[in-house]
Amino acid sequence: MARKRFKKRRSIWKGASIGMIITAFICIGVFIWIKTVVEPNLEEVSKMRAEVLVSRAVNKALTEQFQKEGGQDELFIVKKNEEGKTEMVQADSMAINVLMTQLTANLQKSFKSMDEEPLEVPIGTLIGSKLFSQTGPSMDLKVVPTSVLSTDFKTEFESKAINQTKYKIYIILKCRVKVMAPFCSSTFNTSSTILLAETVILGEVPDSFVQVPKEDILDVT
Repeated sequence: MARKRFKKRRSIWKGASIGMIITAFICIGVFIWIKTVVEPNLEEVSKMRAEVLVSRAVNKALTEQFQKEGGQDELFIVKKNEEGKTEMVQADSMAINVLMTQLTANLQKSFKSMDEEPLEVPIGTLIGSKLFSQTGPSMDLKVVPTSVLSTDFKTEFESKAINQTKYKIYIILKCRVKVMAPFCSSTFNTSSTILLAETVILGEVPDSFVQVPKEDILDVT
């Protein structure tokens, strides 16, 4: 009689152990799936939204700064010869560095007061299915930029026509972004390239073009 009870208990424990092992494997599988599939897709979607938020904040901050301190023309140095022909165009690195320092400070304040941006993402997008990317119930996410990691700028010079050239200055912002989902919360870095200023030069293409050396760029972080 005792032997039968022992066998019965052992079979119960054996069944429970198998159930626990299966449950553990399922939990591990779900965890790996979330880490390798869901979180990368979540980060990709959140990055796109974060870039929109950062661009919006930058444009607002730049508009306010230009209204207070002058327009975009102050960011360019244009040298002309005695005949009035443009010989050289370059970015005013000192003026841009001052602008980026002020911009970084204003963005930091803006991010602190910025509300979390709600974002609805279909489940099909998060699981990485191309066929069902826009299907299924939506998951509510919240995205908010938290800080500016670094600022930089680059220049671009292009000929638009025989007698017209365009000189552009872009600002490159690297920001820290936080995303909150029902099952996880994570932070990541995002990089945004935003047009800071441009000028159109009429006449002949300048004889020389100056790219600002890397060592002249101020790190404002």
